[in-house]
Amino acid sequence: MIKKSLFPEVNVLLIEQQIQNGSLYRFALEDLGLAHIITTTNTEEALDQMYFNKPGLIVLGDEIQPRPVFDFVRDIREGKTGAPKDVPIIHVVAKSTRARIEQARDAGVTEIVAAPLSVSSLRKRVVAALSRHRDFVEAQEFKGPDRRRRVTALDGAEQRGRAGHDDHPEN
Repeated sequence: MIKKSLFPEVNVLLIEQQIQNGSLYRFALEDLGLAHIITTTNTEEALDQMYFNKPGLIVLGDEIQPRPVFDFVRDIREGKTGAPKDVPIIHVVAKSTRARIEQARDAGVTEIVAAPLSVSSLRKRVVAALSRHRDFVEAQEFKGPDRRRRVTALDGAEQRGRAGHDDHPEN
């Protein structure tokens, strides 16, 4: 029986320094039916691949070199790499401390998977990143997918743009 891919045309760029980890990530991606997977072990190779293969998804390991992972993500989000600025980026964090996860989010990572990684957890994040589009935000301090995941209804004084609502009281 042939497995049908949910995302048949997506080029995936997998950047992982540890070959064993890269093999596991690749297995999970192939299991989803992703056929166009380019694997690199460092950011220099990844930059070359970005220009030639325009990835639709990037999966990053935690310890990539020579460019530190969050600087590399910021370069992508600022359009310095040849990849689309809004490409979904999944980051596999080795140490899932609150500070590390916040750093990843603030750098512009789309989804985070904590190690030890399971194939199903990576699959879930890939499906989320590729199927739930999040608006791309370009602000002075942040460039990346909208960090808000929930839509909340505002009422009363919190609601902006309401008829007769004035954000700035007159003196």
